[in-house]
Amino acid sequence: MTTAAARNEAPSSDLLSTYRRREISGFDELLDGGGGLRDHWRLLLDGLQGLSGAERELRTARLARRVRETGIAYDIFADPHTSAQRWSLDLLPIVISADEWRWLERALMQRARLFDSLLNDLYGEQRLLREGLIPSELVFSDPAYLLPCNGILPRAGGLRFYAADLARGDDGKWRVIDNHTETLAGIGFTLANRVVHTHVSGDIFNDCNARRLAPYFQELQTTLTLHSGRENARIALLTPGPHHEDYFSHAYLARYLGYLLVEGHDLKTRNGQVYLKTLEGLREIDLIIRCVEGRSCDPLELDPTGLVGPPGLLRVCRRSPHVIANAIGTALAQNRGLGPYLPGLAHHILDEDLELVDAPRLWLGSPEARHELFANPDHFTIRKAQEGTGRPGQAALGWEARALSTPEREKMKREVALHGATLVAEEKIGFSSAPVLRADGLVPKPFAVRFYVSRTESGYQVMLGGLAMSIDPKRAVALSAPDGQTRDVWVLGEGEQAPHISLWRPTFAAARVDRSQRVIQSRVADDLFWLGRYCERADWTMRVLRGALRRVEEDSGPDTGRRAARKCLEVLLGKDLSAVTGSRKTPPDEEIERLCARLIASGLGSRTLERTLDGLYRVAHLARDRLSLEAWQTLSKFRSGETWRQTLNSARPVEVLDILDEGLATLAAFNGFMHENMTRNYGWSFLDMGRRIERAQNLAEAVLTLFIPVSPDPEETSSSLLLLLELADSFITYRSRYRLDPMLPLVLDLLLLDETNPRSLAFQLSAIARHLESLPDSHQGSALPEDRRLILALLTSIRLADIEAMAREENGAMLERLLMDQLDMLPELSNEISRHYFNVMDEAPHRAHTRVGPLP
Repeated sequence: MTTAAARNEAPSSDLLSTYRRREISGFDELLDGGGGLRDHWRLLLDGLQGLSGAERELRTARLARRVRETGIAYDIFADPHTSAQRWSLDLLPIVISADEWRWLERALMQRARLFDSLLNDLYGEQRLLREGLIPSELVFSDPAYLLPCNGILPRAGGLRFYAADLARGDDGKWRVIDNHTETLAGIGFTLANRVVHTHVSGDIFNDCNARRLAPYFQELQTTLTLHSGRENARIALLTPGPHHEDYFSHAYLARYLGYLLVEGHDLKTRNGQVYLKTLEGLREIDLIIRCVEGRSCDPLELDPTGLVGPPGLLRVCRRSPHVIANAIGTALAQNRGLGPYLPGLAHHILDEDLELVDAPRLWLGSPEARHELFANPDHFTIRKAQEGTGRPGQAALGWEARALSTPEREKMKREVALHGATLVAEEKIGFSSAPVLRADGLVPKPFAVRFYVSRTESGYQVMLGGLAMSIDPKRAVALSAPDGQTRDVWVLGEGEQAPHISLWRPTFAAARVDRSQRVIQSRVADDLFWLGRYCERADWTMRVLRGALRRVEEDSGPDTGRRAARKCLEVLLGKDLSAVTGSRKTPPDEEIERLCARLIASGLGSRTLERTLDGLYRVAHLARDRLSLEAWQTLSKFRSGETWRQTLNSARPVEVLDILDEGLATLAAFNGFMHENMTRNYGWSFLDMGRRIERAQNLAEAVLTLFIPVSPDPEETSSSLLLLLELADSFITYRSRYRLDPMLPLVLDLLLLDETNPRSLAFQLSAIARHLESLPDSHQGSALPEDRRLILALLTSIRLADIEAMAREENGAMLERLLMDQLDMLPELSNEISRHYFNVMDEAPHRAHTRVGPLP
């Protein structure tokens, strides 16, 4: 056997032998025509073969867990009880050799240059239309052509972001199946896949000498800062919002690059500038990275129903064309009908042969193309020429003529004759196959891959990697993966690579001192406020459940302890307090277990644990770009479908106690991350205020429930005091102060009046008052804002309370009045904070940046 042959046979005889027995159609990425292993896959297969089958299964499971924990493609508006994971990442990447990459890189940059010139002409002098190189009907029938953008795009710095979906045909040649010139086209998914994959398989990644993504993003970050014209630029990613399928990508990328994540209603245009609405008023935005559809960016001049951008944005672009990247209108280059004309345009514009051509297609606005379609309808799939840039995996499947009946074909012909300018006919191309790892070995799967290009100061650069997705060769024409099966793309390097860098850990030279960090959108403040409330609500509900079950499963005490626990359970379930007392046919222990089961798993009440955890994870997702990776991963335990949730819902009562302890520890860990790591800016103030309001309301409600009306039974009062101290996590504090059994005046002083006890009502109100004092006040004049008037009234009533007199009262009227006032005013305070700070603010613009040079 030759040395080369031996090298081909060295890795993974087990993995390769099973793979060779599979039926493989079309071009195979792993094996050459003779069945030998392609050289650039050898190191990857060596690494996999070095792992046992159990180790490979363990890594696959770790990869799936990391995908879930990272929240890739998590849909906050989907059914929270669905068991399907909408995004998966295979352990095996797509591997591209250094030689092939050099050609792909050159070809992709050529296409970016071509589209850049094409867009500048179509929104400028339009010579290509006048000379007949592009049919006018193709351009003017495209809804992506935005007439108000004429003259703006050529001054905006051209095409800054471009992505191409590629597939390799049966002949081994790459072809473009779709172009993306509108937005960033899901680059955040690609980045997240790489981070997750290298976390699990970083050793194999390094052994393969695969190229890293960080240098691409570092260059991108530098270029965007220069493009903005300011050293300390305020750069924002404009997203459609959490309802959009790309929202994870937008949030992940914004956090990685250190940019603001904004929605259209966060912005305002004034005097030819774009401003961010913050708690302190308007702050100027230097550059917007557009992740929204161009024609919906300005309801004044474009689509009046499009509200993903602020009104007047196009007027700002006329004055400052560089303020948006990609410029509004770039989606025109995505028109699939341009494909047949690109080779000629490359000769005319670049004086070059087009190296990477589109998949075969016909623009049906041409009579010749329609004649060819009607002559051979079974060879084509009809699609819209312009479908916009969606999330990877959501491309339309098309209209196959061969699947139509004769009447349907006649209808299709009429539609093509009428709307041909907006349609294309595509020939189906083959898709090459690459291995994926399954329990029974390597399995060939067809795939397509998306590559990303961005503009730099010296030209275009191509990201050294991409996003590969599974393809159904019987249906797919574009990059689509209905099952969400994705793969990382590794580009192999030659020689030693530069030292590893990461934007998660910037170098000293890239760092700059900035201690303010006080700019926060009203929308983000709202999200953080409710994140605090849901965290505290989940904590309190778990403590009530634990306290109740302990009295059933652990205590051998009297029924009075169970009666107190049952009261707290029924209050959380929303039942009338008058129904608590009276005879019961169900034994007390069984009744408590039944109530606990309802409080854990019921989806009906607003305060059940099921609803609370769903709300907690949903609002955490909305504030994702404000959470550290560790904090986000900590909360992932509470996502619907996770093991902890499933175990809790199915466990026996005695087992639930341990599960609740684990849940409370998780919440404590999250609160610890936030307390120790979150900058004390306005975002922290709203997060903490939400937690304090919820805790104050829960504590006041519990005291009212347990001690009003006053029980004549001293033993019942004592057991209620013990439960209250346990729920408020203050039992050890009480014992360290008093060597006495719990007494009502002492417990009420500790839990209501003591401002040194972080669990007391007074402590919560005092903390809220301090936060409100530190927040910007948008109201002018001498009168106190309503939120500060309310907190002053709440805190004053507690500080002036005479606990000893209340404890002596037989009917508890004074205590009841105090607690009812608190429970009446706390929701008012929450609502007033929302009205005061979470609505749009429209103060005078503020600028604190220094221009460092002319706009490029």
